[in-house]
Amino acid sequence: MKKYIFLNLTALFSFFLAVCMFISCGKPVPSSRERKIAQSINNQKQIGVGYVGYLGDHDGSFPRVAGPASVGGKQGDGMGSKAKLPNLVARLYGAKVPVNERPLNEYVSDPRIFHDPADTGGGVYALPSYWESLGNSYQPQAGDDMFRVKRVLGAKNEPAASYEGTSLHESEIIKPTNKIIQGDWNWPYDRADAWHAKEGEARHIMLYADMHVSEFVFPPTTQMMKWQLQPPPDPSYKWW
Repeated sequence: MKKYIFLNLTALFSFFLAVCMFISCGKPVPSSRERKIAQSINNQKQIGVGYVGYLGDHDGSFPRVAGPASVGGKQGDGMGSKAKLPNLVARLYGAKVPVNERPLNEYVSDPRIFHDPADTGGGVYALPSYWESLGNSYQPQAGDDMFRVKRVLGAKNEPAASYEGTSLHESEIIKPTNKIIQGDWNWPYDRADAWHAKEGEARHIMLYADMHVSEFVFPPTTQMMKWQLQPPPDPSYKWW
């Protein structure tokens, strides 16, 4: 606990120091949105380092998980906006997986980097916060190919030898610069479900297979829903 308090105080001091530097240089102080984006990018860069460490220890294979939320973070409380999530939904998300069973936690300095500062929940179940409900603010592509994105994490609730149950191997990543690994939980949706949106755009912070992190604007939700299952992922497209 003392370590975490020290880290928080250090982060607070760093923020005030940065503000003072901006003022002394005559530059505008970053907005709340800009600060949250910077923190989100930093979080996901650290998670990217965690993935690299995991790949090195597991012969180049990404983790198999009991739901996308369970790749890292804390055990969620499984709560929706007014009541507990249905057991099936909580299980499919991996909400109640304990901290020590979330594979990337071994490879990051603090499980709290899986908490996005702009996490205001949302989605079909109107979660108040993905961090509190599922234990993770960031959603990797798990089990299935969706929205033109090739699955990254194998799903433990699927047969181990099946496509859905098998994790991506790094040898399959023929174009890492645009291969999506994960993003803030509500990607690729727009409007209220986009935490980092500007004027309702489907703007999200995404981590890619070369482990760079950047802000990306997806097409409108109406278009993305048409691409839920088709066309298949294509490395020559903008993302895959």
